[in-house]
Amino acid sequence: MKRILLSVLLLVVLAPIARMQAVGQDDAAAVEQTKKEILKFEDERNEAILKRDIAVLNRMYSDQITWVMSNGDLLNKAQVLANIKSGNQRLFSMKHYDMHLHVFGNVVVLTTMSVSSERYKGKMITVPRRFTNVYIKRNGQWKVIIHTVTPLAGHGGMSSLPTAKEN
Repeated sequence: MKRILLSVLLLVVLAPIARMQAVGQDDAAAVEQTKKEILKFEDERNEAILKRDIAVLNRMYSDQITWVMSNGDLLNKAQVLANIKSGNQRLFSMKHYDMHLHVFGNVVVLTTMSVSSERYKGKMITVPRRFTNVYIKRNGQWKVIIHTVTPLAGHGGMSSLPTAKEN
């Protein structure tokens, strides 16, 4: 009787722990899968930016996107796409490094350093910067909902940053 009671007690105590571990493993696998999806998405987005592929970017950017340029300009989706289409904003090369992804279910935050060669409003910009993208998954598709850039001018150790590679 004591054995049966002890066995039942162990099952009651250990079953939730085992289930939590399994869920944790499933969650870890889901997080890793999400990270792979976002990295692939970001590679496709970068290629579309360099090629000025408005159709692809239109699909990748949320209609409610908030886009903050390194000079502080705040743009909506129509403005971002119009700038790229017209050549008002043009990336010639880019290199990303020091990338960090944080997954919160159907929301992902990416922060990274970037060195690129870009023209915006007729001015060449080659200052290294840190940017943040926020992605949201809706109807099974990832979309960029926030993009914000912070220039790193005056940042110590700039000479040690990698240079952008022409694509």
